[in-house]
Amino acid sequence: MKALWKRALVTGSAAIALAGGVGLVTASPAAAEGNVLQCHTWIAGDWGHGECYNPGTQTHAFSVRAICGWSADSYSNWMYVTPGGTSSTAAKCDGPLTTGVGGVAIEYGG
Repeated sequence: MKALWKRALVTGSAAIALAGGVGLVTASPAAAEGNVLQCHTWIAGDWGHGECYNPGTQTHAFSVRAICGWSADSYSNWMYVTPGGTSSTAAKCDGPLTTGVGGVAIEYGG
């Protein structure tokens, strides 16, 4: 019984190690490149703006989030930036409780 338990434990450990190794082999080039966008943000009135440049070799996406104080935060559409390209977008703080744009954040992914 003890031998059977040890054999199951060793087999289970080998399967976990093998499964972990498989994930490393199948990593996509986009995951290896990571997020390479170079972005900057600014505020103009009730608008939060963002612009990103992509020096990488894969297309990447970003969105602008305007942080609107008492009002709900506002989000722009997703923008896709091709290698060597630049894109910009903006989100507006609106509504009766808005205190204007308190900050601008770039969200990556999309």
